[in-house]
Amino acid sequence: MASPCLSDANFGPAVSSSCRGGFDFTITFENIVFSLIPSCLFVALAIARLWYLARRNSVVSGGSWFLLTKLGLTTAYSAINFTIVVASSRLGNDTELPTTGIAQALSFVASGFILALTVLEDRRSQRPSFMLSSYLFLSLLFDAVQARTQWLAYGLDPLLPKLHTAALGIKLVLLVAESQKLARRDRSPEESVGLFGIAAYTWLNPLFASGYRNVLSLGSLTPLDRHVESKHLHSKLASALQPRLPHGGNLAKFGLAKALARSLLGPLLLSVPPRLALVGFRFCQPFLVQSLLGHMSSNRMVEATWVNNGYGFIGAAVFIYFGVAVSTALYWYCHERFICMTRGGLVAAIYQSLTQLRTVDVHDSAAVTLMSTDIERIRIGLLNLHEFWGSSVEVALASWLLYRQLGVAFVAPLVTVLVSVTIAFILNKYAAVRQKLWMERIQTRVAETSNMLSSIKQLKISSLAQPVEESTQQLRVDEMEAASKFRRLYVSNMAFGFAPMALCPVITFATAPALDTAEIFTSLAYLVLLAGPLGELFGEIPYLLAALTSLGRIQEFLSKKPQSHGRLFASPSSSFVDSDLELKQHYGPSISIDNAKVGWTETTTVFDHASVQVQPSSLTILAGPVGSGKSTLCKALLTEIPFTDTAVNISAPVDQFRSAFCDQTPYIYNSSIRDNIIGSSPFDKARYREVVDAALLQKDLLALSRGDSTVVGSGGITLSGGQKQRVAIARALYHDAGFYVFDDSLSGLDADTELEVFNRVFGADGVLRRRNATVLFATHNVRHLPSAEHILILGSTGIISYQGDYPGLVDSGMQGLVVNQLPKKRFVGQQDKNVISEEEHSSTPQPSSTQDSAAAAAVAEINTSFLSDKDRMTGDSTVYRYYLSSLGSLSIFAFILFGIGWGFFYNFGYIWLRFWTKDTEKTHSRAHYIGLYAVWQACGLVSIILCYWTSYTMMAKISGLSLHKSALRTVLGAPLSFTTSTDIGVITSLFSQDMTLVDNELPVAITNLALDVCNALGLAAVIATSSPYLAASYPVLVGALYLIQKVYLRTSRQLRLLDLEAKSPLYTHFIDTARGLATIRAFGWTQHSIDSSFRLLDESQKPNYLLAMVQRWLLFVLQCIVAVIAVFVVTLATQTRSETTGFTGASLVALMTFGEILNFIIRWWTQLETSIGAVTRLKSLGDKVPLEGSRDEAGPVPDEWPAYGRVEIRNVSASYTDWDPESTNEKPPHMVLQDLSLSIAPGEKIAICGRSGSGKSSLVLLLLRMLEPLPPNTNNILVDGVGLHSIARGDVRDRIIAMPQDPVFLPGKLSVKQQLDPSGACTEAECHAVLQLVGLSNSVARLESDMKDMLHPESLSGGQKQLFNLARTVLRGRARSKKKTRYDGSEKMGGGILLLDEVSASVDEQTERIMLRVILQEFAKYTIIMVNHRLEMVMDFDRVVVMERGRVVEEGEPKMLAGDGATHFGQLWAAAGQHA
Repeated sequence: MASPCLSDANFGPAVSSSCRGGFDFTITFENIVFSLIPSCLFVALAIARLWYLARRNSVVSGGSWFLLTKLGLTTAYSAINFTIVVASSRLGNDTELPTTGIAQALSFVASGFILALTVLEDRRSQRPSFMLSSYLFLSLLFDAVQARTQWLAYGLDPLLPKLHTAALGIKLVLLVAESQKLARRDRSPEESVGLFGIAAYTWLNPLFASGYRNVLSLGSLTPLDRHVESKHLHSKLASALQPRLPHGGNLAKFGLAKALARSLLGPLLLSVPPRLALVGFRFCQPFLVQSLLGHMSSNRMVEATWVNNGYGFIGAAVFIYFGVAVSTALYWYCHERFICMTRGGLVAAIYQSLTQLRTVDVHDSAAVTLMSTDIERIRIGLLNLHEFWGSSVEVALASWLLYRQLGVAFVAPLVTVLVSVTIAFILNKYAAVRQKLWMERIQTRVAETSNMLSSIKQLKISSLAQPVEESTQQLRVDEMEAASKFRRLYVSNMAFGFAPMALCPVITFATAPALDTAEIFTSLAYLVLLAGPLGELFGEIPYLLAALTSLGRIQEFLSKKPQSHGRLFASPSSSFVDSDLELKQHYGPSISIDNAKVGWTETTTVFDHASVQVQPSSLTILAGPVGSGKSTLCKALLTEIPFTDTAVNISAPVDQFRSAFCDQTPYIYNSSIRDNIIGSSPFDKARYREVVDAALLQKDLLALSRGDSTVVGSGGITLSGGQKQRVAIARALYHDAGFYVFDDSLSGLDADTELEVFNRVFGADGVLRRRNATVLFATHNVRHLPSAEHILILGSTGIISYQGDYPGLVDSGMQGLVVNQLPKKRFVGQQDKNVISEEEHSSTPQPSSTQDSAAAAAVAEINTSFLSDKDRMTGDSTVYRYYLSSLGSLSIFAFILFGIGWGFFYNFGYIWLRFWTKDTEKTHSRAHYIGLYAVWQACGLVSIILCYWTSYTMMAKISGLSLHKSALRTVLGAPLSFTTSTDIGVITSLFSQDMTLVDNELPVAITNLALDVCNALGLAAVIATSSPYLAASYPVLVGALYLIQKVYLRTSRQLRLLDLEAKSPLYTHFIDTARGLATIRAFGWTQHSIDSSFRLLDESQKPNYLLAMVQRWLLFVLQCIVAVIAVFVVTLATQTRSETTGFTGASLVALMTFGEILNFIIRWWTQLETSIGAVTRLKSLGDKVPLEGSRDEAGPVPDEWPAYGRVEIRNVSASYTDWDPESTNEKPPHMVLQDLSLSIAPGEKIAICGRSGSGKSSLVLLLLRMLEPLPPNTNNILVDGVGLHSIARGDVRDRIIAMPQDPVFLPGKLSVKQQLDPSGACTEAECHAVLQLVGLSNSVARLESDMKDMLHPESLSGGQKQLFNLARTVLRGRARSKKKTRYDGSEKMGGGILLLDEVSASVDEQTERIMLRVILQEFAKYTIIMVNHRLEMVMDFDRVVVMERGRVVEEGEPKMLAGDGATHFGQLWAAAGQHA
């Protein structure tokens, strides 16, 4: 049957006005464009896709019923297409219009390919086919148009229209079916959704439902898409980096950026098609405006045609504005995935590089700053990466369209743009330099803060909390000054970015000829498309430069020279090789270096021409004074020294060599004791019991309520120094190694425990002797020398003074090194009351599956959040008030005023243009309208610049300093229980990640959000002017937005908090790795640590990725709302007899901007969510963390207190955890002090002794009020008759002088005097005098004038650091004496209290004697309470107190007790005497 319209035989595309109402395409056009071309393209692509799928294996099992359903639908669709071909042929349509038969035949062929693709895509693809879904969707739209034409053309004989309609219905059902996929529970739901699910983010619906009803946790989040996993990303980045690494190891300029782009080229380019589509849809808007305004101004003589054309405009509005929404959704989906992949690849690369660094290049926070602050800057900088080319395309197109619209007048705005661009680029040259300075200041602050947090207990003991707070806050001030310099330049740059947007319309209308309404608003639309992208471009340039700077910093880190492990191994045929498949070595290898030059820098060597051999299967003891190079030699043999010219010779094959290492400072990470012992090795019950027994940890574990499941805190803060060393020894013994290195690993143990551990580990029947292992034991204690088969003695100048056995050492006559060799002490298996009994041995805590759970639960108790479940779901409404309180009221007022000014003046320009176009009678001149239009635009420009200036240069600095000071004061003022229970990574993230958000993102987000909200309100008012009906719909719109935000915020808020919190374990892992890198490499745990970093990184990626996606979901929803409003405006304009042509034009132009404004509102709102989350955590820190202090800390303390030093302690118990004895639900904690009673007279010298973990150091903490007595005896500590509970903790630590076991230094670049005298109470001469007193004047400050030189603590040896801290302690005593003399004019009250906690544990005997002489000389009138396990130091004291399990078990005169072998002290002395 022939078509009744003759024009159907033509291409058209439109039919004649007399055919089908003049509102349809010709059948020939539809056949070619809507059928032939799509079918041909689909068939060609389907062939390639089928070939690809045929080569893949099946990845889906099950779901056969679903496949059968789709096959049934596809078969039905093919059958109908075949019927259409046959029916059309019989009716003669294919001969009347040849294209019809060809199109229908190709449609039938395409249906066959749909059938084949359905089968293979279902079985061999993880997600629904994008190609099939796209074809079905597009062809569905085309078929709908064709079906309409069929009914209009052949309605009298409806067979073909009915068949086309049936095919259309089946295709719709098939499209729905093909868009679904049966999801696997072990995979992300994202992997099983199709194109439409991705575009509409439907895979997030279960997450929104869960987040609205429940509290989200990391475990409840869906797993990551496999392509976003960090291990996969790191592999790709490493492969891309490898060809770009030259022989020298350094990457070329932008080498990392190029490698990153190469490794993620696919994900990077995926964003291009939707971004190009977005450009197209955006530029359809001005054409729609122009055509619609022309249509509204046209003659309505033919009403039906006018209405039909109106339907066309409605359809165009639907297509354009929903096209904007969909293309934006797909664009951001692809780009957010790329950004997430970038973070995963870079952080993984940073950690990998960290594990390979030389020891001298490792800084605790360098890598942490890179993986947090720098990665965040890269994320922000790359967020609008595609906008640089996209905006450039838009600017070029807008310029061309302006030329078509205005002629040569288009040059005027381009000149404005060119001037702005030139000035902006000049300013950007300086921005990069200032940005880099700012980031360097951040890294310095984070590094010093991290060091401060790790030694916070020692700082409080030394009464340095206040000076540390001041010096750390000063680092923050310096950082803020650097930030302000950058921000001022940034705001100046932004002024030239906004200038084109404000001035281009004014200059254009002033230079262009007279324009009518349609021309004005069309030109304005083009100017919006020109100036908007330019403003965005200028605003993003500094962020891109910051990202490139951060990439450069990461590249510099990745290019650092790796640690060279120069080792020469034996050949595999060596007799050393054991046939045992488990590689358990019967004999330890020999280790040697020959004529080696060893040093930490290229210019300074510790050893010249050193030749050392560690004998196989024997104990070699390395002895020497403080600073002689023992630790250096230990690390040299482990190949951990950066500069050495000789390889280490190892008499073992490379595949069978294993080493273990105990560093001088034990490497303890925040996990259970058991985890610290077994590390990454598999659990062996018998071996575990053996090493726990050898390290004498049974009693310690039995005393702990959780046993070996007890979490030790960051750096092992809940353990004593001796316990940490014994845990490290147990870890080394648990490791199946052939070569063991112990660097002064017994220095923190009392004499009895030291002897017992030495015998069990190194003795003739010890663990290592039974294993025939090669052992190097470095110590400054010469008492163990007789037990060694081989001895190395170092001189004070890095010279090896002696190598040989002990008899040879005796014959050499070296002074101070010959000791009496006494019989070894008996241990396990022999009857000795000082060793573990069989009963105690049998009661050693046995690790089991139950304890595994307990350990996991204990680790889970580590504080990672300070928020309640309710606050996590509904938020804390007071956080905004808290943040605003940190700002100045004047700056807030100015900020609000300028923001409102921007919203009013910028949008009033639209209304003013409407007034101008409506003035057809020329009541005012053109200059009048242009002049006032220029005033409104200039006022808007000034308002926005002043708003940015107020926020960035005033508010950001004030809030940054205030919030940092508050958090710092909270952490330093928190009780010890908080420090022991909170992971250091959590606190570090507050001062690194959260402060970065507060400084960098929060000011940007809150400023842009406020400005865009003001702008959006103005635009909404302009849009409402087109019709009163539209204004009436606003309440409904507000209600819809309220419901959307209610659902959205509950989920996004929790994801935001999880994002911040999930990074804390990753921070901790970085910090722990940096501090224990030598240990990790020695044990061969590098790969295990890398795998752990992958796991932690993936865990932190989950909330980060999902948060980005839910934010883009919100943007998509709001874009759809904008589309609905646009369609509503066009519908009202075309279907009602509205005469408001000018207001309709203003509304449509405003809608163009409105969509972009909503885009930015979502961007800044999401950024505000993240950054205000940081403020929430900082606020919660202050709210939830109790500060030290109580109501009993009242009144002033006498200036001379404590004048005498009398101490009374009666029946006091204490624990590191808070406990309410009246609570029936709380389990009593582990008591570190139990019913302790002690009375000390004024001026008495008391020594506190006992085995490791007996409570000695806890007594010091108790007297400094760092450990609180438990009820009911909280008031039973008196000092000079004053209750210690009534004195503020700060006053207690200021008045009672104390010196900790580990030396501490103030953060920042400080002079010798500032480090020595933080309070500034003494002169340079007095400071230099105490340095001379302790023997440091030559190495620290030779002259008084040198006191102003900067002190570099890392240049001092361990012993020198301790002497420096002793000098600071002496200076405090002298300053206190001066102060007392000023008060009473005499020195009659020269007394006080001095607390010493194992101050000589890590120094040699000579240094120890110097320290004791200085202490007794300077503090002769003081009451001295000294914790010490070196009994020689206490023999001249008045009294010795022996502690065991937190109780005083014995006290008396040292010499008397030492002579009685039945006393506890006598046994300790006898044990020590066996060394002597």
